Amino acid sequence: MDKYNESDRYCYDKTSVLKNKLNIENENSLEEAERDITAKTSENIEYKAPPYNLETLKKIHKTLFIDIYEWAGEIRDVSISKGDTLFCMPQHILSNINSIFSNLEKDNSLQGLSQDEFYNKISYYYCEFNMIHPFREGNGRVQRIFFEYLALDNGYLFDWSKVKQDTWLEVNIQGVADYSGMKKIFKDILNKVDINE
Repeated sequence: MDKYNESDRYCYDKTSVLKNKLNIENENSLEEAERDITAKTSENIEYKAPPYNLETLKKIHKTLFIDIYEWAGEIRDVSISKGDTLFCMPQHILSNINSIFSNLEKDNSLQGLSQDEFYNKISYYYCEFNMIHPFREGNGRVQRIFFEYLALDNGYLFDWSKVKQDTWLEVNIQGVADYSGMKKIFKDILNKVDINE
């Protein structure tokens, strides 16, 4: 039997499978359906220019997951973890994420930085946002799209195809305490483009 958390209202009783509009009660089948559906719903997401805030993330999440979860676009109210990493406690999500967005605004959404400083800052913010994990599911997808906005604002495009899954997982875990691994990956997968073309 899968491990489950008795107090997780998001899951079917005595399982770790998230309640969903498709009534799928098998974890692998749900993951597959999520991948297929969000591949299509992601086409409905339009680029948004700064300033950014929590509503930006909520809108992305809702657009991606509205066909799968009743709570699409809503901040989670249960604790979640991955492996040994415990993400932000639900009662601290709003204050922490608003603080990060405030700092990002003070950093002018990373405008006008040297290339190296841009890699430093975007890696730092990626790891900080990752530790919040504001949604019950789908945080990685939402975060990647949001950081695509941020990169594009500064004349960069991500090439996610260059990242191996196990390497990506490793740098996200390391990012709890050290974002240098994330910076190394971002230097490899962020390509400078002329946004005025």
